[in-house]
Amino acid sequence: MLRNYFKIALRNIWKARMASGINIMGLALGLACCFLIVIYVQHEKNYDQFHPDLEQVYRLNYHIDIQGPASYARTPPTVAAKLPEFFPEIEKVARLYPREISARVVGTDQQLEVQNAFFADSTITEILGFDFLYGDPATALREPFSVVVTESLAKRLFGRTDVLNEPLQLAAADQFRVRGVVRDWPDQAHFDLDLLIHYDNMVEVEPEIARDIVRQVLDNNWIATHSYTYVKLQKNADAEKANARMKDFILAYGDERFREKQDFALYPVKDIHLKSEAGTEPKPPADPTLLRLFMAIGVITLLIAVFNFINLSTASSLSRAREVGMRKVLGARRGALLAQFLGESLLLSAFAFVVALVLVRLALPQLAALTGLALSTAWWQDGFLMLSFSLVFLFTGLLAGSYPAIFMSGFEPLRVLQGKGGGQTMGGVGLRKVLMTLQFVVAIAFISGTAIVFQQLNFLRSQPMGFQQALVITLPLNSQNNINAVFRPGDATIRQRMNAFDEALLQHPNIKAVTQSASVPGLGSVSRNVWTDKVLQEDNFFAPVLAVDYDFAETYDLEVVAGREFDLSFGTDHISSFVINEQAVRDLNWETPEEALNQRLVVEGKEGQVVGVVADFHFNSMLAEMTPLIMDVNAGAFGYFSVRLQNDDLASTLAFMEDQWASFFPAKTFEYAFLEETISDLYQAQDRLGTLVGYFAFLAIFISCFGLFGLAALLTKRRFREIGIRKVLGARVDQILLLLAKDFVWLIGIALLLAVPLCWYFINSWMEDFPYRIDFPWGLPFAVGAGVLTIAFLTVSSQTIKAALSNPVEAIRQE
Repeated sequence: MLRNYFKIALRNIWKARMASGINIMGLALGLACCFLIVIYVQHEKNYDQFHPDLEQVYRLNYHIDIQGPASYARTPPTVAAKLPEFFPEIEKVARLYPREISARVVGTDQQLEVQNAFFADSTITEILGFDFLYGDPATALREPFSVVVTESLAKRLFGRTDVLNEPLQLAAADQFRVRGVVRDWPDQAHFDLDLLIHYDNMVEVEPEIARDIVRQVLDNNWIATHSYTYVKLQKNADAEKANARMKDFILAYGDERFREKQDFALYPVKDIHLKSEAGTEPKPPADPTLLRLFMAIGVITLLIAVFNFINLSTASSLSRAREVGMRKVLGARRGALLAQFLGESLLLSAFAFVVALVLVRLALPQLAALTGLALSTAWWQDGFLMLSFSLVFLFTGLLAGSYPAIFMSGFEPLRVLQGKGGGQTMGGVGLRKVLMTLQFVVAIAFISGTAIVFQQLNFLRSQPMGFQQALVITLPLNSQNNINAVFRPGDATIRQRMNAFDEALLQHPNIKAVTQSASVPGLGSVSRNVWTDKVLQEDNFFAPVLAVDYDFAETYDLEVVAGREFDLSFGTDHISSFVINEQAVRDLNWETPEEALNQRLVVEGKEGQVVGVVADFHFNSMLAEMTPLIMDVNAGAFGYFSVRLQNDDLASTLAFMEDQWASFFPAKTFEYAFLEETISDLYQAQDRLGTLVGYFAFLAIFISCFGLFGLAALLTKRRFREIGIRKVLGARVDQILLLLAKDFVWLIGIALLLAVPLCWYFINSWMEDFPYRIDFPWGLPFAVGAGVLTIAFLTVSSQTIKAALSNPVEAIRQE
């Protein structure tokens, strides 16, 4: 019996091969989309699983409420040493301080900038998971000047991995030795790792003049967001009970100026990637909203394919009505017919499943490139994924095949054999209309949403940020991401070398201006404690402070609205002068920029007066609101050169800059970035979102029109005789076309009216996070709807025109 059903199913699939092909491809596309999203979601949910005793491993998060509540992944460096004294349930504690650093193989010219270097306490190897290829985990970081490298970094530096005890120079300090080589961490870690360095040696890689200050920070600072602190609890210890006693811990050890406004909490490492909302994360965590959006997109795209399957199956069911009638007359039970039709649907779904797996294999590298993730290409070896795919396939096959099977097995044999249909035609037509409308609601909403996302991103990029971006190249003087640089005092020797580098660059005819600063516009700045005669020290007002050189405003074309820029000829601007922005004027309770001039201002002990006010410019990205900004001349904090060019003759200019860099700063790897590209990269996550949703929107409209094409072909075939008779009676081709297309057109019109409010709701929810945003473009969804309507009309017309142009005699004779 089963063999017979199988043969009948294959025969029917071949007989209706156009509808079957459309059903298979539509389902395959929907399944492939769903499978790709399952792979992506599973990747995001499996972070940090390689650490041993993961249930016992926590990171200390830092909460502070000074100018509104804020949470940080970094903590003050002094906290870690006190934790085991107060919490007996803590088994191990370790700090990680991240920064980039220049590394050179001693005795060679082999030098590179290590992006993911961490100064670490030796106990970190007992808390997190490290697979040592060479060296002893227990002693690798115990001695000062010890480093542990990953196997990939060892190959980049030395060309091999057996590098135990090899000397290594870090930031011009050449006392370091490799004491361990570890296997590379998987991509699914909440921070990337290249190099571990003994924690106390972060002092030795600072300029000599800054070392005492950095030591003081490490020993005494209870406010700075400095290091990541990891904790391993004893077995069966309760982290929540420890968190309940954190306030007592702060009262016992913390700085009395801030302890009432501080708190700490143990946060499970296994939850960091998916659930963390703390700032200063070492690696951007997953966006739960985005994950939910992608899961919804996967389900919706699959449902669109299922709707297509149901529509085509019910539309083609009348061609098998006589078969059903005859089999019922001959004694076939409805259950047997139901099983046969459901089996045929599952067979089609099985073909679609195979095609979907091929499509996943082809599309996964593109998805990995779009998301920037190292998605596993060996997904077919993952039992969980294959089980998930199989369950989705079975569910989809049953969902898609159930209604057509019930619909066809319920035909009334008498009506069928009398040529009056199956008795359920109206129900099938009604469902087809509902499902088709829902398909186009989703398609129009997707396409409109994608267009609006890109409009918003173009709006952000096109808004003037208040400073010169074009033809500006930035050169990091120090290795980046080094908070310790904030505490550096001025160094006359280094300052002279920096000024000499400035002058050397200006000799090139294509270099218009050069300036120095702690950071560059668009990338933000570190906040410091600020007070005036109106905003007192005890108010704990923190504002971003940016160290800049005298020609910073001129190089970046900042608009001075009151007072003056910094001026070297005054002689004391580096000691006691500040330039602020208009937002700082408002936040520090001065009425006008002119009133702010000559007012007393103190930045963590540096006292001076306001000498100038500049117009607000976005030193953060356009994703953040305008905040106050204090600028001072503090050469010790300078970390970037900004080079403004005359024109885009880049090759010779960059070669000249690299040669000069090697002469003045041989210990630091030459790096450069174009400021416009740096700022554009700030919107990378939003770009990826728009691109991914755009692909899914295209897929949704493609599947919808693909199904519409098949449906139009089937319905046109059913009305072939009617078309012939109408032509005999004098109907024109355009009249026949409108007659056959009108049912589809008004359904898409209804879909448009439903899609517009749906799109408005979700886009408004998404744009709430943007301080600068466009108004909802009401005309856009209607324009998209008109475009979709045109595509659908052309799709239907391709079939109906063919029928309308056919010889009516052939249609009547065929019947």
